[in-house]
Amino acid sequence: MEKWLSFDIKCPKGYDEIISSILYDLGIENLQIDDYQDVLDFKKNQPYWVVIDDEDFVEHDNVIIKAFYEDDKVNYDEIEAQIKEFSTNNNIDIQISKNKEIEDMDWANEWKKYYEPFYIGNILIKPSWIDIDESDHTVVEINPGMAFGTGLHETTNLCIEQLQELNLIDKIVLDIGCGSGILSVVSSKLGAKEVFATDIDPLAIEATLENANLNKISNINAVQGSLLDNVDKKYDVVVANILLNVLDILIPDLPKALKKDGVFICSGLINSQKDNIVNTLEKNNLEIVEVSEKGEWISIISRFKNV
Repeated sequence: MEKWLSFDIKCPKGYDEIISSILYDLGIENLQIDDYQDVLDFKKNQPYWVVIDDEDFVEHDNVIIKAFYEDDKVNYDEIEAQIKEFSTNNNIDIQISKNKEIEDMDWANEWKKYYEPFYIGNILIKPSWIDIDESDHTVVEINPGMAFGTGLHETTNLCIEQLQELNLIDKIVLDIGCGSGILSVVSSKLGAKEVFATDIDPLAIEATLENANLNKISNINAVQGSLLDNVDKKYDVVVANILLNVLDILIPDLPKALKKDGVFICSGLINSQKDNIVNTLEKNNLEIVEVSEKGEWISIISRFKNV
């Protein structure tokens, strides 16, 4: 296994492009730029479906350049000397961290070792790269790829539990914000006659169709779009594992997608949001059937009264 090394350079704003050019000239090909201004700029035009947790970002005035390279291919001493010379000649404060070793690994597949088969009710969720001989439970294979939804997260877990409480035989199901397509696949496995999946992320559509094929399912249609943009008929069951601010936009439009007495399952909610979402559902003629909790998360089954 080859050894990889890394170091950080902290510099004032406006100098990162010049320093990056110096690093490229010295053989560094892998750089990561950490500029808090990028976060601030993104928040100005932040899409409604993206929520930024400020705790994930440390505000700072400098730009941090993270450099990664293979051992024996780059002369770190020469890099350090040139950066210090540039700092001195331009009378600016540039700090370079000590060279440190990082473990080389298959980053794209490293996460897989933490994902093992598990049961949710009578359904076995298993990653596509693990073989299991199982005849007593419904088996759902998932290759999440770049999309949300392995079944491990409490919100997805709750939705799968509540889908099993319904009779989906010959029902038509709408999966809004389908992610990996796990809820679409589960719905089909539970007897749904037809499943329509939609997500704003094209990677989610790709993942959903891939997972449908993986499970030998042909009755899932996945289309890129926002919420109900591509919905032109009414469904027996609508499921949406998305955030509260998006649900607030979706719920008033649900009558165009739900049949009379149709069921709506919504999750992606924390306990403190319960009163808010219940109030929104009831104001839009959705009668609360069940509220399920898992940790700090909740999922709600409601029924459209169509009055």
